[in-house]
Amino acid sequence: MKTSTPSNPEQLRKAASPFQWQTMLILLALTVAYCTSWFNTEMSIASLVDGMGYMRSYIVGNPDIAGSSFFPPSFIEYDLRLYLKAMFETVQMAVVALFLSVLLGFPLSLFSSRNILKIIIPGRGIIAKALRRSVYACATLIANVFRSINEIVWALLFVSAVGLGPMAGILALGVHTAGVLSKLLAEGNESIDPGPVEALISTGASFPKVIVYAVLPQTMPHFISMVLYRFESDVRSASILGFVGAGGIGFYLFDKIRAFENADVTTIIIIIVITVWLIDRLSATIRKKYI
Repeated sequence: MKTSTPSNPEQLRKAASPFQWQTMLILLALTVAYCTSWFNTEMSIASLVDGMGYMRSYIVGNPDIAGSSFFPPSFIEYDLRLYLKAMFETVQMAVVALFLSVLLGFPLSLFSSRNILKIIIPGRGIIAKALRRSVYACATLIANVFRSINEIVWALLFVSAVGLGPMAGILALGVHTAGVLSKLLAEGNESIDPGPVEALISTGASFPKVIVYAVLPQTMPHFISMVLYRFESDVRSASILGFVGAGGIGFYLFDKIRAFENADVTTIIIIIVITVWLIDRLSATIRKKYI
C-alpha cells in the first residue's frame, strides 16, 4: 500500500516540522536516558573543576625529583633510539595483526550478510533457509565474541599461552579487529546493488565468481576504507598492549608511568602521536587514490 505524499505547502510544512509527537517522544526518552546515566555514574563538573589543581600539580611534577614533570620532554639520544625502535615494532605488530584480522574477518563478513548467504546457499526450501539461519547465527556470534572482548583481555589470554612479547599483542589485535571488520564489512555487503548479482546468477555462475565479479567490485571502496581505519586503530591499541606485556612501545610507556618518569612519558606520547598522524596522512592519500 502506497503512502500519500503531501501535495500542498501546508501539508509539507507539517510533515517537515520537528515538533511531531513521535519526535518529541524520542527526544524525551533520550533526555531521560542521558540524565539517568549522568546521575547514576556520579558525573560532576564541580568535581572536575575542583580537581584541576591536582591535575596541574601532577603535570608540573615535583621540582625536587628530576624528570617528574611532563615538560620539557626528555630527548636523551639513547632513549630516543630505544623508543623509536619500539614504535617501529608497534607498527609491525599492527601490520601483521591487520592481515590476520582480514583473513578471519572477511569470511565472517560474508557469512554475516544475509544477501551473500543467499548466494552461497541458494534455494527456497526449508533446509536451505534453516542452513542459512544457522550459518548466520554462528558467524555473528563468533564476530560478537571477538569484538566484545577488549584487546587487553585478549592480550592477557594470549600472554598466558605464548608468553610475553609482540606475538601475544598481534594475536589479540588480530582477533578483536576480525570481529570489528566482520561487522563493518557485513554492513557494506548488505547495501550492495542486487542487480549485478542477479544478472550473474542468471547466467549460471558459481558463487565464487559472483562474489569476485559482482560483490567485490561494489564493496571494495568500503573494504579499503574500513581496513585503513582499523589499521590506524590497531596502531593506537598496540601502543597500550605493552601494559600487559604484549610488546611494543606500550611496555616503555607503562614502565615510565609507573616510575613517575614523566618527561620520558611525554617523549613517548609525542612519538605515538607523530606516528599515528603519519599513518593517517598515508591512509588519506590511499583513500583519495582508490576510493
